[in-house]
Amino acid sequence: MYLLKFRSFYTFLLVFTFSISSFLISGNVFGADHVEAPLTIDNPELDITDVYTFLDPQDDSQIVAAMAVNPFLPPEDNVTGFSPDVLYQLKFDNTGDGVEDYVVQFQFTGTGFDQIVEVFAANVNASVNTPLVGTPVASGNTQEIITSGSFRVFAGLSDDAFVFDFGQFTSILDGSQDMFRGFTSPILGELRGRSAGADVDLFAGVNASHLVISFPKSIVDNDSGFFGGLAGTNVVGVWATTSRNGVQLERMGQQVINTVFVPSGMKDTFNSATPSDDVEMFSGLIPDALTSDDTDGTGNTVDGRIAVLQLSGLAGLPNGAPLLLPEGFEHPLGLGNNLLRVALLPDVLRLDLNRDSDDQSIGLFGLQNGRRPQDDIIDIALQLLRQLADVKFPDGAMVPVGDDMIAVPGSGPLGDRAALDCGNAEFPQCSDRRVLVVLQGTDFTTPDNQITGVDYTTSGNDRGFASGSAVARFTPDSTSPDFIDTVFPFMAVAQEAPADNGSSDSGCSLVSSGTAANSVMALLIPGVVFVFTFGRRFTRKRK
Repeated sequence: MYLLKFRSFYTFLLVFTFSISSFLISGNVFGADHVEAPLTIDNPELDITDVYTFLDPQDDSQIVAAMAVNPFLPPEDNVTGFSPDVLYQLKFDNTGDGVEDYVVQFQFTGTGFDQIVEVFAANVNASVNTPLVGTPVASGNTQEIITSGSFRVFAGLSDDAFVFDFGQFTSILDGSQDMFRGFTSPILGELRGRSAGADVDLFAGVNASHLVISFPKSIVDNDSGFFGGLAGTNVVGVWATTSRNGVQLERMGQQVINTVFVPSGMKDTFNSATPSDDVEMFSGLIPDALTSDDTDGTGNTVDGRIAVLQLSGLAGLPNGAPLLLPEGFEHPLGLGNNLLRVALLPDVLRLDLNRDSDDQSIGLFGLQNGRRPQDDIIDIALQLLRQLADVKFPDGAMVPVGDDMIAVPGSGPLGDRAALDCGNAEFPQCSDRRVLVVLQGTDFTTPDNQITGVDYTTSGNDRGFASGSAVARFTPDSTSPDFIDTVFPFMAVAQEAPADNGSSDSGCSLVSSGTAANSVMALLIPGVVFVFTFGRRFTRKRK
């Protein structure tokens, strides 16, 4: 795991935690990207919930890429859910211009479980949203693993492996709770939250429609990649799109960027844009990163935030995740306050083809190196943002340190900072409740002994992942294997319909689980998303 160096930085730790909550709440945080925009609410077959890319842990000469659509599919739904009039694409950029250099397309015929998928792939030199023609690289039935030469494909149902305590998240947003786990802070007082072990994963017990492909990484390897300046790296950008009639309607790269940073009125615009547009169009939505330079006279630095988190009792279990970044943190490229903008835009997963398949390299290229199905992506994002995102805390906010009262880092003049704005609420409360969401750096959906601060390889999913032989993917497992022991198609085993519904014709083994609460939440999500998905922009004061 990659850790950036830190310098001395005290009180700003609390500030950063607040900023992370801002980041998480601004969008609809149901899933990494579930039900996040107006168009996708009415068109779940277009709604990209998650995107993954990594090197095959069994054969690192193969790159794996995957996307999921159709959030909150009940196990009893006997459909794979792919629309014949939607073009599903995985795109690969190895030059850094935000335009695909290689594209993989999935095209479907049929309905229900009786669907046929044809997979086309080609080198391209421009953005593509219309079907490729010619001979497919693979074709076959959904719900089956298809092997064609060096290509392997799976199109079908898998468990939705996104893990998040959405119920507590909404309680924090509506002001009835303050954080995921309640406790009394030494300097902030009582903070309302769940008791230990009471977290609930909204996405447990439901499926999503997954598209997974594996092919030789040499196809997208140009020997140098695009993330310049880091010796020995070979980074390729990966993202997914869905289109209809030649018009792109949804896209996704890294987790929660659209959800957290993009205002609701801009989400469809964001979804229709290309990564090549991101820096110009959306940099204004991303806050400055903290550095070793005090930007407001209150110790508003990386180390200042660490100190505040420590003083608040939020920098270690049981009341918060251990800190991810050390004191004196600096990115090796010296990106300064632009670090978050460079890490998040363009919105593509960044995968280093030269690194080990299980090397997350958190914070080096983006949020993490690629993305594996087991990665604890919410905690990764919360951790990085709580320690790095600049926040404008209320003027005059103070915290006790010994017998003294000191200013909260970030509570000084805004100046020309691009910062998330806490408004004039009485500290430690915040008018933008997203700030409170990130305070603990975790939603506690994994057991405390797995929230180590250095291991983000386990998300606490309710279903095991494919392991052993390929057939094992259809066999529910009581334990979830380590990523390095998983096999194609790598996704979590699909949930099965209740016994009284009978078994499906897919041959896919599913597991019964209580999904009533999840179904209700799935109905409520669109409303909650748009009530709380203001996607507030950071505050910037220009001289």
